[in-house]
Amino acid sequence: MRPHFRLEPVTRLWRLAWPLIIANIFTPLLGLADAAIAGHLDQAYYLATVTVGAELLVIFFGTFSFLRMGTTGLVAQAVGANDQAHSFRIVANAVFLALGVGSILLLAGALAIDPLLHYAKPTMEMNEPLREYLEVRLWGAPANLTLITLTGWFIGQGLTRVALYLSLGINVLNILLNYLLAIELQLNSFGIALGTVIAEYMGVIIAGCMLWRKFTVGSIVIDSIRAPGLWLQLVKVNTPLMLRTIFLHSVFVTLSVFAARLGVQEAAAIGLVLVLLATAAYALDGFAYASEIEAGQSLGEKQFRRFTDSLWAGAALSIASAAIIVLFVKLFHNQLFQTLTDFRDVVTEANALMTWFTWILLALCWSYWLDGVFIGLTKTLDMCIAMFLATTCGWVGSLWYIGTDSLDQLMAAFLIFAVIRSISLGFRLPAVVEEIRNLSIPTHPRS
Repeated sequence: MRPHFRLEPVTRLWRLAWPLIIANIFTPLLGLADAAIAGHLDQAYYLATVTVGAELLVIFFGTFSFLRMGTTGLVAQAVGANDQAHSFRIVANAVFLALGVGSILLLAGALAIDPLLHYAKPTMEMNEPLREYLEVRLWGAPANLTLITLTGWFIGQGLTRVALYLSLGINVLNILLNYLLAIELQLNSFGIALGTVIAEYMGVIIAGCMLWRKFTVGSIVIDSIRAPGLWLQLVKVNTPLMLRTIFLHSVFVTLSVFAARLGVQEAAAIGLVLVLLATAAYALDGFAYASEIEAGQSLGEKQFRRFTDSLWAGAALSIASAAIIVLFVKLFHNQLFQTLTDFRDVVTEANALMTWFTWILLALCWSYWLDGVFIGLTKTLDMCIAMFLATTCGWVGSLWYIGTDSLDQLMAAFLIFAVIRSISLGFRLPAVVEEIRNLSIPTHPRS
């Protein structure tokens, strides 16, 4: 008799996840390093320029993170089907798409800078450095989107350690270049922007060489990068992901706006809570990425048993990790907030939101895991519909019914958004599991 509980799916998922967890956790450290470098320049407005400019570009570029997700799902399925030549066609066409979108962003962004600055009305001394910073960083748009696409290929291949080394290498290079250009050569915020762009293009070169080496060493023959229907498939997979990302960003932007309307302390408190939530999400996304790999490759292999094993392993690791994070934050949230700010009133306000944080994270951890499963299966329309329902019914509907007059009301609406997001995906899961069962090769259990 085969045992009902097997540890192997958990250890397999963990081996895939831990490099991505480390890579994700290091990502926000780059922003901290840039802030530290800008904070040691001779004018405070350089720090404001870097922090504000970087935040704007995170939202701008982050809208196109679907390029990574779509590539990962399609490549994982090709790997499962043992068709490495097709995985190369996928990434080649995805890179062309990324370069095209990046070039459009470069042109459109350049035209949008003046209206944006006119609307934002930064101080006089900050206006020119911020314009300069945004103009330079926009030249990195094609490289930025190409890099996340190539990273998606490595993740889809299950080469998560390669993705980790690539991320760490680029971030270290970025920090060194920013220090050299901003501090040593005294180029200030312009130097930080230039160093980031150079690091992005160097990252594309390094990732491209690593990808090419993978195919030359594997002696994989690719007669053409063209494949019938591939571009249509890329559009079909990526369009719902782009809309989903826009819905998600709209929730966080409006949450910050409504908090700002309540007052400075309230806005700062929400900001601290969102920092903790984002850090937790970076860690939990490692398991979501691993679930993308397992779901996609098991679909490509048509192995239903591997798929179901990855389901419960991903769910178990996600909820266990979320519980550990909640426990850690519950014990040390006051110390964490005091490290982030010296304003006691803000710390007190943020501490009062910790119960909300607990329930929100426990609700969201299920959606992170399910996002990974659905990305691996390229069920992106389901993800878009779930996010649309969570945004309209959960977020907008709750704000309309509950109100926006206090932080507790905003947190309650955000919790409802998180719950509906997870439930909507969970509701679709049984049908998706049955679909994978029907597509899979029948296997007979061994006695």
